[in-house]
Amino acid sequence: MERVVLKTDLSCPHCIKKVEPILKSEKGVIDYSIDLNHPEKRITISSEEININNLIANIERVGYKAERV
Repeated sequence: MERVVLKTDLSCPHCIKKVEPILKSEKGVIDYSIDLNHPEKRITISSEEININNLIANIERVGYKAERV
């Protein structure tokens, strides 16, 4: 299992509601947490063979920035 951490520009519960369906449907995502209190607004993902570039592109498609830490 791999742990992936993304730095994002999410800022509120509404942002999370837009991103959660992507995380839930992305192949390989086992579990995730979103920390809006962290300065980097981190998404931490437990995964198996995730396509991180595809995940980041999908997050950006709904209007948010994301990059691997």
